[in-house]
Amino acid sequence: MVVVADDDRATCERISRLLRTLGATVVPTHNGQKAIDAVRAQSVDLVVLDVNMPGLNGVDACKVIKTITRDRFVPVMLLTSSGQAGGRILGTRSSADEHLPKPFSDDDLVARVENMLRVKRAHDDVQFAKNEIRYTSLHDQLRALPDHHFFHHCLEEEFDEAQRHLDPLACCIVAVDDFRKLVSDSGADVAAQILDETFERLQRTIRATDIAAQFRTAEFGLLLPNTRPARALTLADRLMSEVALRPFKVGNACIELTIAIGVGLFPSGRIRSHSELLDAASIAVARARVAGANRVCVVQQQGYIFRPTLPGAA
Repeated sequence: MVVVADDDRATCERISRLLRTLGATVVPTHNGQKAIDAVRAQSVDLVVLDVNMPGLNGVDACKVIKTITRDRFVPVMLLTSSGQAGGRILGTRSSADEHLPKPFSDDDLVARVENMLRVKRAHDDVQFAKNEIRYTSLHDQLRALPDHHFFHHCLEEEFDEAQRHLDPLACCIVAVDDFRKLVSDSGADVAAQILDETFERLQRTIRATDIAAQFRTAEFGLLLPNTRPARALTLADRLMSEVALRPFKVGNACIELTIAIGVGLFPSGRIRSHSELLDAASIAVARARVAGANRVCVVQQQGYIFRPTLPGAA
């Protein structure tokens, strides 16, 4: 997903149109604050900011975006005016990753954007590999859990089956909040034990026909065949009760977790492949995290966020 911010609507539309031809999902905005709001609300691969915008300009917006995405890499490209001196220096001072002077050609813009997206993918691949190595070193037993390769394979098979028979399919991502803090406060062994038990609780909650796997370091993927929206929400309530309401006891420690759940649903007008269904669930869990602790976000035609009513919760 790419966020484009330019107060000149013609330029904004031109950039958006070009990026859509590359297959990118584009969120067009016309000021810096809306660009920041878009980055807060969803998973973003690139932000393109015009430097000269009323209110919060591109440089200041870039600084804010870099601050709120310190835990992940979101590249930012600044569009500078032709008469603006020191465009590269300006980009460096604002922590921007690329700058492009106006006026620019379509080919130049596309080339810069494609390069930034390649850098983003390479960074994410490296980070993913680091997390895998670090997590495996925390607890070798977790190698026995179904992993992301298994999950992707099952997702492709289940999606093809659902598409063939026009059956509903839900894809969920359950993310444990503040896992780094858990490791720092309680130690790696305790954190690994808690994730083991979280996976066991998930398996006890879902049906025998559902599929659970470790998706990322502190995230679990669920596939729910023949599951309509109402059933998916019911399951989300049960998962919250099992994981967020019941403390984890490890030795003498009693630890409470908060989680976020993202749900992507098929059929949907915007979902035509298994990868798009997974993207929907990934966007949903990111939105749920932004909304607060123990939130669920369902993405079908558009995002819907709610907080389950947990028995006994204040």
